[in-house]
Amino acid sequence: MIVNEAHIQFKVGVDKTDSLNSPNFLVEEVDLYLSDAQEEFIEQRAYGNNFKRESLEETQKRVSDLQSIIENANISTFVTNANNKPNGQFVALPSDYRHAETEEITVSYRDCNNQTITARIQVQALTHDQYNTMVSNPFARPSLNGGYRLPFGRFNSQEHFEIITPVGFTLVTYHLRYLKNPAKIDKAQRLNPLGLPGTATMDLKDECYREIIRIAVRNALGDIESPRTQESIERLKEIE
Repeated sequence: MIVNEAHIQFKVGVDKTDSLNSPNFLVEEVDLYLSDAQEEFIEQRAYGNNFKRESLEETQKRVSDLQSIIENANISTFVTNANNKPNGQFVALPSDYRHAETEEITVSYRDCNNQTITARIQVQALTHDQYNTMVSNPFARPSLNGGYRLPFGRFNSQEHFEIITPVGFTLVTYHLRYLKNPAKIDKAQRLNPLGLPGTATMDLKDECYREIIRIAVRNALGDIESPRTQESIERLKEIE
């Protein structure tokens, strides 16, 4: 769906025409309602905060809802400094990163015959409290069964994770499948290749925007205290 079409459907949804009585929403206000609704839609579908309590990949519907914003990244550049945990290296996440779906690492090591072996192993996402407990347990430390991944924060304007590998292993590649942040809906800025404002295609599938527009309409009607707010909520339940 293109941005112009989403604006039109939003205005129809709140009965906005020059001859009717709904508020005259500015373009920037419609952009904001649609962008906020897009965020709400993703959070609901990814984490189960919806009428059906179904999260990503629980049903084919949930897979279909968000499959257009799932990306892969294979990262082989790492940072080591004084802030690292033992055997840890920082990895910069993609600029559009939102939420990790699966994580693996390729590592290399020398076996008992001094041969270099390369293996792809799982990564376990831990909190720092969990790390403190597990790293002191010889049966839970990083091994060929898996490494650790810790949250870290931002530096050099990018969000980073810290990857902890087994002792004596070299980190080669971090393999990340993730949910990305879609572009904000901005009618003036979203240009197609010809440079026409409002004519770019938005990131999610068309059928998702039917629900997103309904969410935006519900929110707008709630803000103007319209008596149609409850009607809009019931219609949203039906299409969801």
